[in-house]
Amino acid sequence: MRNDMEMNGQGIQSLELGINILKKIGEAEKPLTITEIAKLADISKSKLHRYLTSFWRTGFLERDESLRYSIGDAFIRIGLKAYQRIDIKEQARPSLLRLKETLNETVALSVWGDNGPYFIHLEESNRQIKIGIQVGSTGSMLNTTAGQLFAAYKPGEKTEKLIQKELEEMSADATVFKHTLATIKEKGFSRTMESLVPGVVAIGCPVFNGENNMVAAVTIIGLLGVFDISDDSPSVVLLKQECLHLSRSLGFQGTF
Repeated sequence: MRNDMEMNGQGIQSLELGINILKKIGEAEKPLTITEIAKLADISKSKLHRYLTSFWRTGFLERDESLRYSIGDAFIRIGLKAYQRIDIKEQARPSLLRLKETLNETVALSVWGDNGPYFIHLEESNRQIKIGIQVGSTGSMLNTTAGQLFAAYKPGEKTEKLIQKELEEMSADATVFKHTLATIKEKGFSRTMESLVPGVVAIGCPVFNGENNMVAAVTIIGLLGVFDISDDSPSVVLLKQECLHLSRSLGFQGTF
């Protein structure tokens, strides 16, 4: 009896083609249109459309309003047991790109470091005026959205020391800052108004993992009077949606 059963049927060929499509989309640095995917996977658009429809229906792919595709939550959840190995920068890239392209504002990703939050990735807007933040720079605990978010959602000895140090250096009111943190938890996002640079405003939202720990912050930076950061603005709604989506892909089951 043969153990090397041949598996050359159409079903296997279709599976291999589908996997190749998923690989091409997953390897891309941005969401792809059906035309771009067809070119990368060397497949006709009519045939590709059937694969994309099935992958989208099952959650293996997601599709934005511009009909561009990127890897979906269901596909990511298959590997949740190894979620600690996920590179948060690469994982967040599609969300950052969608925010930047939809709002045309600068979007930044921050993680926690020894001296507070620091930027690890930046998607700059297409505006001629640049905000001026740099990858690798450390943010203030009091005056940046990322710092406020980590202060609110990552309590501990390290954060408390950094907060206290800044409160003393800036002669800031600790009671006012505690109220700010309470408001952040109530609304699910942070907001700064010209706190570091005149004319610059920002909103930020936390990213959680499967253990309900905050692992990153996504910040959108814009210009006062141009960028709407009111509570129910489209920018705030979109930011919260993207951060919840990103958190879900890391195993988070809660809401914010």
